[in-house]
Amino acid sequence: MLQHNGNFLDGVSDEGLSRLAYVNALEAKRQRQVAMARRDRPGFDGLAKWVVASCRSGMEQAIRDSLEQQGIECWCPCERLKLPPRRGKQAVEIQRAVFRGYLFVRVVPDNEAFVGLMLASKLQSLMGRDGKPYLMPETLMRQLMLAAKKAERKHTDAGDVPVMPDVLGKQVTIRSGPFADFVVTVRKVLSKRGQVVVDVPMFGGMSEITMGVDFISG
Repeated sequence: MLQHNGNFLDGVSDEGLSRLAYVNALEAKRQRQVAMARRDRPGFDGLAKWVVASCRSGMEQAIRDSLEQQGIECWCPCERLKLPPRRGKQAVEIQRAVFRGYLFVRVVPDNEAFVGLMLASKLQSLMGRDGKPYLMPETLMRQLMLAAKKAERKHTDAGDVPVMPDVLGKQVTIRSGPFADFVVTVRKVLSKRGQVVVDVPMFGGMSEITMGVDFISG
């Protein structure tokens, strides 16, 4: 047991001291690696690029908050939803990630930063091909951020839900936003919210995006 007589290490065995030193060394190494992914890394502003990271669906906002607390730049566009009341209870307001299971992270695009990013978080992987993370084009990122800022999706009340067209499984055209003029397939229809889930080509593959039915045309 540790004895407090001016030295907290009195009474610790040599084996315990060695283990403590090993743990401290590992943590110091981890902190150095995480620092390579931080926004205060020298030269960050001139070199940093946006990458796309995957995570467990529903964990997007928690992981974003954790990364930001560690000084790592992260973006998670969210939509505000007002779920209709159930069984006499009041309507529930929630915030949900627009890109379910994905986060955008801005880092210097090298192996040191990628390793540090994964060590700092509960992210599952970085989207890419042949072992190289996909770097998001700056133009597309600006479009996504502008669209998210404008869209600030408003609460949907039960009385405000539009009449839903018969579009399930059909191809439709996105009318506005960063994916305007894309022809996509409707995978789900969320009638109570006035929304549809469509597949759009992103991150080197197809990704599900939820949007209001007024954003599409048949």
